Amino acid sequence: MSPRRALVALAVAVGLAHLPFIATSLEDIDSVNFALGLRDFDVADHRPHPPGYPVYIALGKAVAAVTAPLAGDDGRSAIEARALSILSLLAALASTFLLYRVFAAPRAVRAESPPWHTLDTPALAATALTLTCPMVWALTIRPMSDLPGLALALAAQACLLTAWWWQTTPGDGDSRMSPETLAASGRMIVLGALIAGLAVGLRTQTLWYTVPLLGVVLVDRIGRGVAGAIIGATMTFAIGALAWAVPLLIASGGLGPYLAALGTQAGEDFASGEMLYTNPAPRLVAMALVHTFVDPWDSVPLASVVLALAAAGALGLVVRERRTLAVVAGTSLPYLVFHLLFQDTAFTRYATPLVPVVSYLAVRGAGFVSARAVAPVAAVLTLWAVALSAPTLVEYAAQPAPAVRVVAAMNAEAAAAPPAALAMHQTFQRPLQAERVDVTPVLPSPPRREWLELAAFWRDHQAGPVWFLADPRRTDLALFDPQSRRDVLPIRWAPASRRIFGDMRPAAVDWVRMVPPRWFAEEGWSLTPETAGMARLMGRGPHLGPIVARVRRDPQAQRAIIGGRNLAGAGDPPARFTLAIDGRPIEAWDAAPGFFLRTVDLPAGTLTGAGRFASLTLQSAAASGGASIPTAIEQFDLQPYDTLMWGLDEGWHEAEYTPRLGIWHWTSERATLRLLGATTAVRVDFEIESPLTYFDGPSQVKALAGGRELATSAIGAGAHWAFDVPLDALEASGGTITIETAQTFVPAERGGGSDRRRLGLRIFDISINPVGLR
Repeated sequence: MSPRRALVALAVAVGLAHLPFIATSLEDIDSVNFALGLRDFDVADHRPHPPGYPVYIALGKAVAAVTAPLAGDDGRSAIEARALSILSLLAALASTFLLYRVFAAPRAVRAESPPWHTLDTPALAATALTLTCPMVWALTIRPMSDLPGLALALAAQACLLTAWWWQTTPGDGDSRMSPETLAASGRMIVLGALIAGLAVGLRTQTLWYTVPLLGVVLVDRIGRGVAGAIIGATMTFAIGALAWAVPLLIASGGLGPYLAALGTQAGEDFASGEMLYTNPAPRLVAMALVHTFVDPWDSVPLASVVLALAAAGALGLVVRERRTLAVVAGTSLPYLVFHLLFQDTAFTRYATPLVPVVSYLAVRGAGFVSARAVAPVAAVLTLWAVALSAPTLVEYAAQPAPAVRVVAAMNAEAAAAPPAALAMHQTFQRPLQAERVDVTPVLPSPPRREWLELAAFWRDHQAGPVWFLADPRRTDLALFDPQSRRDVLPIRWAPASRRIFGDMRPAAVDWVRMVPPRWFAEEGWSLTPETAGMARLMGRGPHLGPIVARVRRDPQAQRAIIGGRNLAGAGDPPARFTLAIDGRPIEAWDAAPGFFLRTVDLPAGTLTGAGRFASLTLQSAAASGGASIPTAIEQFDLQPYDTLMWGLDEGWHEAEYTPRLGIWHWTSERATLRLLGATTAVRVDFEIESPLTYFDGPSQVKALAGGRELATSAIGAGAHWAFDVPLDALEASGGTITIETAQTFVPAERGGGSDRRRLGLRIFDISINPVGLR
């Protein structure tokens, strides 16, 4: 079979496999920015985000003009989503031919024959493996710039490697090029430089894997007209860059405004992501390598095989083909260094330019073992990759992205019963700009301070319900009465859990239909690790001044449960906490260093007064009157006497958090829950990490109310552990439930640094409800 027929067959197969799954919704914040750029290009307003992607936007507008009639009634953003998805598919189809040309160049040099005359099986195998890599397979229909950027960069590489082939192939019986070949090679260098300049306007990262290759080809040309080639390449690269840079600056209002927008974006990128440039910790280095080389294959076994073969291929090039190795290094090493140091590698798609190199090396590795092994090994790897990738496309097309679905649901419900306002975490602000939202007003959502806008709305304006779009990874809604946020509709998207969609934003949304809360907290409360961090950032805390919660006026008696810490060291003096209502001291207590949990009764009439909300304040000072002692309030609730509340009492460690895992608490060997306001039996449900992560066998766990055993279980695999607590058992124990575990460990004794805590069970979630209520 000729190369062209084989490549056409491969391209047709790729196209047919993806056409049914063309995107109809915007799923990542970058795709939203691109779509907004198609509507109204404005880099300062992140339409799209800096550096601006002018070539990509121009191509997207062209495709959108053709495909707009296909959008139908899929939603406001369907036109842009479909156009950008088709652009990605077209880029993948073009890449089929470009990848082959790039991969075939080294063998053509060795064989002294043009790459298109005879089929290069290893080049075809590497092309197929690249296109079926699960990440590339998914990007083929995602409305993102990654594959179009790769395709244009491959076009530049193909030109440069063709020039390299011409200037390396012997001519006229010696190693010198003929004048005609020299001129043809120079033209290809100039064309490759022009395309490389244009590619930077499509995706700036292409600079790191086109310009270094240009340098390799020019160095290889030394002694054969290299000066002219350098001048020509420099001029045409500049022409290609100016072709998009000049319109970009004009559209941005000049160089100053553009640089200001670019600087803001760079600052946000460095502040929000974990980059090795700012934190080269060994753990982050290891994770960066996993994100870069393992995650694109969406399977550790598949990645292991591919990477083992790639390592063999790299070793073979070092030993046998150092000229080819120089080309491979020019197309990969500069970008790899840039990627690892200056990009957040959790965004798996940023590793896209490295997939062709890995695929090429894997195929060469198989060939170094046995030339006959190339085709069968590549076939197995390709089919394996497709088997992993195909279900992802089905999941991707099965339903729109979470932000699009929640907008449709809100619009439908708002037609009959609109809320008083719509609030959200900042991550949803941008996606909603791309959709038609029928809910007003929409509250501002300043980053990390969204809860203050909602608090101000209820405090100063309205008493009606509010819809809040919550990022499940955020925890600041803990600053609002838990009874007001029980109506939650979680909206998830199956593809977001796959490695190849690493750190997609927003990946999920919780639609919280909040009723007016009985209370809400303002600055300085540490009810979660997130809000504790904000308290520190804002310089607020009970030891620095009164922290305020607003409590709805109510003549009935109420009760508050308050948990916190005296952060002083062991043996230091206690801190004295004072709780006041509208400036009137209600109760004071001393807390020794460590944790405390306290109940405060608010008799009938305590919360009466002017306005809709009473001001509840908590403040601490050294009990002895000396220097300030750092303190934090980490648990709080306030309800009528007949409303169930609970808190973590003795035996619990402080809350911990990561974006991937969420919040958790460790128990010690005995950990106690304290319940208030129970009027019926309750059901307790724990989500527990598998003890087998830390121990050789299951942990024997027991629940007690006083001396009465409620439940016992041998917990091995992580799971929910639930049990009912009869009301009489709760009353007999004074409202306490104790969890005992038979296995504990001290991290410091296992190489865990200086952590001397004794840890038993890692608890990710606790829910306590009256029996029959979920």
